[in-house]
Amino acid sequence: MTHAVMTQAGTLSDELQPELETDDGTVVVQDDLAELLTLLPEDIREPLVNHPQRASLVEVVLDLGRQPEARFEGIPAGEYLRQQEVTAADLEAAVAAVGEFGADNRAGVPGTLHRISAIRNRRGAIIGLTCRVGRAVSGHIAMLKDLVESGHSVLLLGRPGVGKTTVIREICRTLADEYRKRVVIVDTSNEIGGDGDVPHPAIGGARRMQVADALQQHAVMIEAVENHMPQVVVVDEIGTEAEALACRTIAERGVQLIGTAHGCLLENLIKNPTLADLVGGVAAVTLGDEEARARGTQKTILERKAPPTFPIVVEIRARNFYVAHWVEDSVDQLLLGRMPVVQVRERDASQPLGLRISELPYDQVPDPERTADLARNSWDDDYEAALRDMHGSAGNPSDSWAWAEKIRARGKDAALASAQGPGASRSFFIASRSAAAGPNVPPPPSSVGASGKKAAKKGRR
Repeated sequence: MTHAVMTQAGTLSDELQPELETDDGTVVVQDDLAELLTLLPEDIREPLVNHPQRASLVEVVLDLGRQPEARFEGIPAGEYLRQQEVTAADLEAAVAAVGEFGADNRAGVPGTLHRISAIRNRRGAIIGLTCRVGRAVSGHIAMLKDLVESGHSVLLLGRPGVGKTTVIREICRTLADEYRKRVVIVDTSNEIGGDGDVPHPAIGGARRMQVADALQQHAVMIEAVENHMPQVVVVDEIGTEAEALACRTIAERGVQLIGTAHGCLLENLIKNPTLADLVGGVAAVTLGDEEARARGTQKTILERKAPPTFPIVVEIRARNFYVAHWVEDSVDQLLLGRMPVVQVRERDASQPLGLRISELPYDQVPDPERTADLARNSWDDDYEAALRDMHGSAGNPSDSWAWAEKIRARGKDAALASAQGPGASRSFFIASRSAAAGPNVPPPPSSVGASGKKAAKKGRR
């Protein structure tokens, strides 16, 4: 696989490199930054070629009549690349290098994961470009690999830029290459598999179906199941009621779904009438006098309408901080005004697999942004180190996926881990719910700590 890299002298070159992989779950980053920079005018490109922070470049913004701006991860303000303002000639040259934009005003660089988005005026002329850097990242799958390999459908939530698409891309490669499953990606904007007819190597052996019109994504999802017999369907950015209904149709056919949706928290989905069906939907129910008295509630309450399309929802609060919900339990408890018990997954180098798992009442989950050390950059340390390794630092990561075998082996010790208590194993979240009811209908958590009981009593009051 060819990766374009920048030499220390500041010139652009193509260098043949092996796939960068790890044996301990650490993060490794691959990008084709040179391919994106070649689209920019020379006097805008040169400051980035030699920039000390080029490894953490997020996007380059070109707006007509304004100075070109580069934005870097972990740095609040952007940096101007030249004194001269962007001219129409600059935009025309960049657009000519990019090629044709789609109906969603997006284009890409063939063979890469970069994305170029256009801003148009009323007459349809392009007056601004956002050139976003796309990177293939390995290592984040370790945060939720046991949830994915359980066979349950998994939905990822998170704010823009937190890494949802990056995680999905690695899930595709893992399921297709390691588990030899038939994976089909419904790629609406070519964000998962990259631009061009040949998908990016980052998705491994997964197949990719491109969507000509974003409004027809739901139809392509159904087509994928009917025509290509997948075991796993991957969808990015589920955002309409038609797409939510297509997800339920696919799940009821026994196909595993991996997807992302608009929203940061589970409550966002519950309150969103368009996407609420992904977590079972919400309906108002009127109780009889005796039943309302027995429950200690009002006569009209909210209840979950149906089994959730996605039994597992993962909130990606930060690149190294995930919150996992067993949806049936969490939605039912939240609708009753109680706090569910959720699983918190954090990257921790002191743990054997670099991952620490704990179970907490939902209202006691710490905010990774507010609890972070203010003296430390919020940009993930291991992610930044991986970026710098790629762009010129000494040493290459180990070329091995032996750590994946270690993770798989730990799943066999689920029964022992359950006896030792929550957090003892990565597979506790699945094992504790599947022991009694079988693999397809996991029961609710067997126990709640003292803090959870207090939260439940508070909800009832």
